[in-house]
Amino acid sequence: MRWYVLKAVSGRENSCRENIQIALRERKLEAGVGQMLIPAERITEVKRGKKVSTERKLFPGYIYIEMEPTDALLETIDSIDGVTGFLGPDPHNPVALTNEEAERIVRIATAPTPDEQRRELVQMPYKLDDRIKVKEGTFAGMEGVVAEINAQKGELRAMITVFGRQTPVWLEVWQVESAV
Repeated sequence: MRWYVLKAVSGRENSCRENIQIALRERKLEAGVGQMLIPAERITEVKRGKKVSTERKLFPGYIYIEMEPTDALLETIDSIDGVTGFLGPDPHNPVALTNEEAERIVRIATAPTPDEQRRELVQMPYKLDDRIKVKEGTFAGMEGVVAEINAQKGELRAMITVFGRQTPVWLEVWQVESAV
């Protein structure tokens, strides 16, 4: 079985997943489908003075489905209300995720703690002492060296030379690129 990305109406992912499972059971096609994942994170916020724990979808509008596609299976899934097709050039002819992409999605969806989930979500392409160039923000165009990494927040601290002095600057991963 391979993993595919199914597009659904945002906010109706859970009901689409349940309706797919019911339709597959009715047509005796459930053997062609493994898991269906909707990666989400639990967040706790204070609303009107009370702590409220909610679940927020990490990829709104998408359902990750492990399956062996057959014409009957694809037709059944396409017929579900709220499903808009598969991700790819042809919404009715799915393109499988690569093994690396699929493994990463499964690790994100099944992470036991929020910290481990966040670590999987934020890809840190830099190591300590890597040379980087700032591409956005106040220090755009300046180069520096990675001095510290906070993978949970997706940030790094770079030592940048400003007016002849080494200055520590916290930057987000998307603000920098490799200087090599």
